[in-house]
Amino acid sequence: MNSPLNTQSILSPIALSHLSKLSAAKPIAAVPAHTNYLDGWRGIAIALVLEAHFFNLLPLEGGRMGVDVFFVLSGFLMSGILFLQRQGLRKFYKRRISRIAPVFVMFVFVIYAFAFSQDLIFTWPEFVSTLTFLRTYFPATPGIWGTSIPIGHLWSLNIEEHSYIFMSTLILLRVLRGSEGWVLLVSGMACIAIGVIYVKLGARAPSWGSLGTEVAASHLLISAGYRLLCDRIRPWVPPWLPLITLAAAVLCYSKIVPWWSSSLMSPFLLAFTVNHLSETSQWFKSLLGTPVLRLLGIWSYSIYLWQQPFYNCKTVFPGGPSFALICAMVTALLSFYLLEKPCRFWLNKLW
Repeated sequence: MNSPLNTQSILSPIALSHLSKLSAAKPIAAVPAHTNYLDGWRGIAIALVLEAHFFNLLPLEGGRMGVDVFFVLSGFLMSGILFLQRQGLRKFYKRRISRIAPVFVMFVFVIYAFAFSQDLIFTWPEFVSTLTFLRTYFPATPGIWGTSIPIGHLWSLNIEEHSYIFMSTLILLRVLRGSEGWVLLVSGMACIAIGVIYVKLGARAPSWGSLGTEVAASHLLISAGYRLLCDRIRPWVPPWLPLITLAAAVLCYSKIVPWWSSSLMSPFLLAFTVNHLSETSQWFKSLLGTPVLRLLGIWSYSIYLWQQPFYNCKTVFPGGPSFALICAMVTALLSFYLLEKPCRFWLNKLW
């Protein structure tokens, strides 16, 4: 009786060596499953925003760093979904809508209803542009940071949505297949260049300035592009290097370095860090995966939306900034468990 065929016995040692390298390299390009340390990375981002908004004790531009930490993670994840996993655009947008739309629409209607009840001045075009992720640009007067309605933080959500549209458009351009990483990387560097031009133009620059997607998408796009290009160097990245780049990125937001550091250097440093978190030491990934950071990351979207009204009135809030933060967190948790989570589950299951 013949024994079962052993495929390894008919392969040369050289062929086996090549196969082992390919099998080892394949998971690198794959889209990672849900990981605790990525939730923790998101938790650090929202913690930086909350600290800057309610206490501002750190010698950093903590709010802007928190947003940029969000951006590089978003670029990393969306690039993997669109260009590595090649998720269909129908499913991609269904997932994005189920994730973003329910709480966002509720927030916008509640905030503008409250503004109407308090006789705060706004126009219907302002309401429509806010609801359609265009408030960064229209109307220019008052700008998104000039209105008395607490929607100033939505500039970053606008950039996320515009970047998703740009990245998904690349999928439709078959001629770019395989080159998307370079297109995204160059686009991110173009955002940095446009920001420099706006600084040089001064008063003649557009009124939205650094809040525009053409400037502020640099972190997201550079991270997304690098995600598609970094596999060749990944095996040579030592565990300590992403920690060095993270420390250098933190320094870019400190008050002891030139103001332009956060715009010119941090996109590359943070993009490198988030793309190589999997290569860092286990102790660091365990630190990011601690329950507090993980939960902050899981709740981060609802926290991001609802903290703004409390931040805007923290100086007159009964109990001061600390109690304002507590109320913001309670509102965010109600939003997450009563609206965001069930709506997302229901839409993903039935739609």
